[in-house]
Amino acid sequence: MLSKSPALSIISSLCFFWFLIFSFPSCSALETNATDYEALMAFKSHLLLQENSILATNWSSTAHFCSWLGVKCLNKRVIGLQLSGLALQGQLSSDIANMSHLVEIDLSSNDLGGEDPENLSRCGELQELDLSYNFIAGSIPEELGRLSNLRHLAVDHNNLTGRIPASLGNFSKLEYFYLHENDLVGEIPVELGKLASVTVIALRNNNHTGSIPDSMFNISTMQVMDLSINGLSGRLPESLGSRLPSLQRLFLDSNRITGRIPAFLSNASKLTHLFLTENDLSGNIPDEFGDLQNLEWFEFEYNQISGGIPYSLFNITSLEILKTRHNYLSGDLPHDLGNWLPNLQEIFLSHNQFSGEIPPSICNATKLTSLEASNNSFNGPVPMMLGNLVELEHLNLQVNLLVNNPLSTRLEFFDSLVNCRNLQYLVLDSNPLNGIIPDSVGNLSSNLKVLTAISCKLKGGIPHSIGNLSSLNFLGLSNNNLQGKVPSSFAGLQNLERIYLTGNKLEGTVPTEFCSIQVLGILHLGENSFSGSIPLCFQNLTELREISLAANSLNSTVPLGFWDLVKVEGVNLSRNQLHGTLPMELGNLKAVNIMDLSSNDFSGEIPNSVGSLQNLLTLDMSRNKFQGPIPNSLSNLIVIEFLDLSLNELSGGIPPSLGSLLDLKYLNLSFNMLQGEIPTTGVFTNITSEDLMGNPNLCGAPKLNFPLCSARAPGQRKKSSLVLKITIPIAATLLVLICLLVWLSLSRKKHLKNPTGSDSLPVGHQGISYYELLRATESFSESNLLGKGSSGMVYKADLSDGTVAAIKVFNMEYTRALQNFDVECEVLSKVRHRNLVKIISICSNMDFKAMVLEFMPNGTLDKWLHFESNSLSLVQRLDIMIDVAMAIEYLHHDYMMPIVHCDLKPSNVLLDEDMTAHVADFGITKILAQDEELIRTKTLGTIGYIAPDSFYSLSLIKISIIQTEFGLDGHVSTKVDVYSFGILLLETFTGKRPTDDMFREGLSLHQWVKQSFPGALREVLDPNLVYDLNSGKEGVTKKQSQVGDLLMPIIHVALLCLKDLPEERIDMRGIGVELKKIRAQLKDSCGK
Repeated sequence: MLSKSPALSIISSLCFFWFLIFSFPSCSALETNATDYEALMAFKSHLLLQENSILATNWSSTAHFCSWLGVKCLNKRVIGLQLSGLALQGQLSSDIANMSHLVEIDLSSNDLGGEDPENLSRCGELQELDLSYNFIAGSIPEELGRLSNLRHLAVDHNNLTGRIPASLGNFSKLEYFYLHENDLVGEIPVELGKLASVTVIALRNNNHTGSIPDSMFNISTMQVMDLSINGLSGRLPESLGSRLPSLQRLFLDSNRITGRIPAFLSNASKLTHLFLTENDLSGNIPDEFGDLQNLEWFEFEYNQISGGIPYSLFNITSLEILKTRHNYLSGDLPHDLGNWLPNLQEIFLSHNQFSGEIPPSICNATKLTSLEASNNSFNGPVPMMLGNLVELEHLNLQVNLLVNNPLSTRLEFFDSLVNCRNLQYLVLDSNPLNGIIPDSVGNLSSNLKVLTAISCKLKGGIPHSIGNLSSLNFLGLSNNNLQGKVPSSFAGLQNLERIYLTGNKLEGTVPTEFCSIQVLGILHLGENSFSGSIPLCFQNLTELREISLAANSLNSTVPLGFWDLVKVEGVNLSRNQLHGTLPMELGNLKAVNIMDLSSNDFSGEIPNSVGSLQNLLTLDMSRNKFQGPIPNSLSNLIVIEFLDLSLNELSGGIPPSLGSLLDLKYLNLSFNMLQGEIPTTGVFTNITSEDLMGNPNLCGAPKLNFPLCSARAPGQRKKSSLVLKITIPIAATLLVLICLLVWLSLSRKKHLKNPTGSDSLPVGHQGISYYELLRATESFSESNLLGKGSSGMVYKADLSDGTVAAIKVFNMEYTRALQNFDVECEVLSKVRHRNLVKIISICSNMDFKAMVLEFMPNGTLDKWLHFESNSLSLVQRLDIMIDVAMAIEYLHHDYMMPIVHCDLKPSNVLLDEDMTAHVADFGITKILAQDEELIRTKTLGTIGYIAPDSFYSLSLIKISIIQTEFGLDGHVSTKVDVYSFGILLLETFTGKRPTDDMFREGLSLHQWVKQSFPGALREVLDPNLVYDLNSGKEGVTKKQSQVGDLLMPIIHVALLCLKDLPEERIDMRGIGVELKKIRAQLKDSCGK
C-alpha cells in the first residue's frame, strides 16, 4: 500500500462527509446499470491504489461489476458498497451518487477523505451509512436528517466538529446511533428524545456540555446509552430506571454529574453494566440496587459516595466486576462476602474508609483475578487461604492495618499464595505485618512481576530463595528492619528493573551481584549500613536511571567509570564518607536531573564540566570540603531550580551570572569563604540572609545585614590598611583596660541591693517600671488580654514611646515561674534570629516578673489552624513551617551551644503582620553544655507533641515521664524538638490536634496519617486546604486524586521527624533544606 502523503491527509480530512451528503445529485433519477458501472469506475479512479492491490486487480472490465469485491447487487443494480477495512486512500467521486438503488454504504476503517459531499440526503432508500474510522472533518449537515429510512448511522472515530443538528431527531426508524470519538461540542439536542426506535446511542468522548436532555430517558427501546467522557452536568432523574425498561448498559463515567444515585435505577431490571466513575456524585449506594440481579459490572470510582456498600449488593450472583475506588465508603464488609459471588472476577475497594477484617470468605470467590483493598483501615490478619484463588493475578493490600498471624513470626500467608500460579502483582506496603519473609517466597508464581512490602516492619533477612522469581521486574522492601547481607541469588533476577531496599539495616559491602542485572534501571540502597567502596562494576549498568546510596558508611572515592552512566537521571550519594576530588568526567551524566553529593568529604574544586549537565533541576553539594571558586559554568544550567553549595570552603566572588538562571528558586551559599558584592538579579532578589550567612566578607545587601561595598581606590585601601595596623592594637589595649575597670567596679557593688527593686537586665535591654506596665495595659485590663495559661498571662500594651508590645506576666503562684522567667530571659537575651520572638525589656522584683516582647498582630498559629474562618493557604502553611524550622535550626546548630526548645506547638508560634512566624515561649528551654549532647532535666513538654513511645505511665494518675527522648535519668536531646516539629507539621496540614477526641484506643495523629501515606493522603488533609486546591484558589486546580500527591513530600518530611528511634530522625538542618526544596517546587507549580 502506498504511504499517505501529508498533502493527501489534509485533503482527505476536509469534508468527505459533506461529499456523501450533497454530492449524489440523483440517487433515484438514473435507471440503467451502465450508470452504476460508470459510477464505480469513477470511484476507483479517485483512489490511490497500488498496482497489485485487490481493487486494482479485482475491479476489472473483464468481469461484471456485480461480481466485484464489495459490490452488492439486486437485479443487476448496485444496492450496497461494502469496502470496510481495506486501507483505502484518496477521494470519493461525486458520481457514486448516481447509484440510485443504494441501501447500504460501508466504507469504515479506511483512510478516506474527500471534497464537500452533496445530495446524499436525497438517497431515500439508504438504510445503513457507516463511515467510521476515517478522517472525516467538518460539521454534520442538517440535511442528513432527511434520510427517513436510515436504521444504522456510524460516523464515529473521525474528526467531526460543531454541534449535533436537531434534525437528527427525525430518524424515526434509526436503531444504532454512533457519533462517539469525535470533537463535537455543545449540548445534546432534546430532539434526540424522538428517536423512538433507537437501541444504542453512543456519544462517548466528545465535548458535550449541559444536562442530559430529560427526553432521552423516555426512549423505551434504549438498550445502551454511552455518554461517557464529556462535560455533562446536572442530576440524574429519580425515575430513570422506570422510564428505560430495556436498558442494559449505561455509561456516564468521566462527566460532572452531581447529586445522588437514583434509587429507582434499580427498576431497570435488565441492567448489566453501570459506569458512574469520575463524577461528583454523593450520598449512599441505594439498598435497592440488590434488585439488579443481572448486574455484571458496576463501577463508581472517584466520586464522593459515602456510607457502606449495601449487603444486598453482595447477593447479586451475576456480579463479575465491582470498582469503588476513591470514595468515602466505610464500615465492615459482610463476613460471607465470597459465598454469594461465584462469578466475581475483579473487586477494587481501595482509597476508602473501610474497616474491620478482610472476610476470609473472599477466598471462596474462586474466579477472582484482581483483589485490591488498599488505602483503607482493614485490620486483623491477612486471610490465610488466599491460595484458594487459583486465578488470582493482582493482589493489592497496601496502606491498611493488616497484621501477621499472631501465633507465628513467619508471614505464613505466603505459603498459601504459592498456589496462585497466575499471580503477577503482590503489593503489601504500609501494613504492620511485623514478621519474617519465609523461604516460600521463592516458590511464588513464576509469572510474578511486582513484589513490594515497603514499610511493613519486616525483620530477619532477605531469603536466598528470592532469586527463584525469574520474572520479577519490581522489588520493593524499603523502610523495614531487614538485616544481614543481600543474598547472592539476586544475580539470577535478570528481569529486575527496579530495586528498592532503602531504610533497612542491611550490611556488608554493596553487592556486586547487582552488576549482572543488565536491565536494572532503578537501584535504591540508601539508609542502610553498607560499607566499603562503590563497586567498580557499576559502570556496566548501562540502563541505570536512578541510583541512591545515601546514608550508608561508604568511605571510598567514586570510581571513574561511575560517571559514564549516561542514562542516569538521579544520583544520590549523600551522607557517606566518600572522599577525593570530582573529575571532569562528571559532565558525562548528560541526562541527570537530580544530583545529591551532600554530607561527604569531597574536596578540591568543583569541576567546570558540571555546567554541561543542562537537564539538572537539583544540585546539592553542601557539607563537603570543596575549595576554590564557584564555577562560572553553573550559569549554563538553564533549568536548575535548586542549588545548595553551603558549608564548604569555597572562595572568591559569587558569579553574577547565577542571577540569569530564570528557573532557580532556591540558592544556598552559606558558610563558605566567599567575598565581594552580592548580585542583585534573578534568585538574589528573594534570597534570605540564612542562605548567605557565614560569609563575613560579602557585601552589598544592607537588607540582609551585609554592609555596603566599598568604592575606594586601591591606593586608598593601602592607606586604610596601614592605619588599621596601627590603630587596632591601640584600641584593643584600651578595651582590655576598660573591661578590667568595669569588672572591679561591679565586684564592689555586688553585695548592694538594686535601688530600683529590679533584677539585673539581659544585656542590651533597658528595664521598665511596673507603673509603666499598668498604664500601658490599662491596669492589665481584660480587654487587652491576648492569652493565658498555667504559667501566666499575655497582654497587649501601648508603651509611652508609641511601641505596641506584648507583656508576658508570669504567674508567681506557679512553682516553676521563677525558673521559667530566668530561662526565658537568658535565652532571649542571647539569641538573635528573624524567626525568634524578640525581647524588648523586663520588669522584675521579688513579687512581680514580666517580659516585654515584640507584638505579633496576627496571633498564634493555633488560632489560624483551629479558630479562624479564613484558612491558611498551602504556601502560607509551608512558609510558616519553614520559618519555624529556620528558628529551631539556628538554636540547634548555629548558636554557640545547642538550645532545645522543648515545647514546640502551634500556640507557641506567633505570626507578625506579614504572616512571618516567630517561635516563642522559652520557659522550659534547655541550653546544652558545649560538646555535650545531653543534659539532665526534669522538664516535660506538652502532651501530644512528645513521642508516645517516650512515656511510661504511673498507675492511677496520668503522669508521664519521658523515657527515650529525655531518658529515664532525665536527659534531653535536640531530637525532642524534631519530633515535636513533626507533629506540628502534621497538625498544620491535617487541621487535627494530636489531642483530638478521635485519637484514642491506641490511635495517634502520627499513626492516622502514616496509615494513609502515601496513597490516601487526601482523606487526612485539612478539608479547607483540599477544597482550595480542588477549586483552584491556590493558583492550580488539582483533582481529588492528585491533591495527596501534591502534599506527599511535606508529609514525608513529617514522618522522617517521627521515626521511633531518635537517632534515626532527620535533623533540623536537613528539615530546612527539604522544606525549601518543596517550597520552590510548589511555588513553581502554583504559579506564585
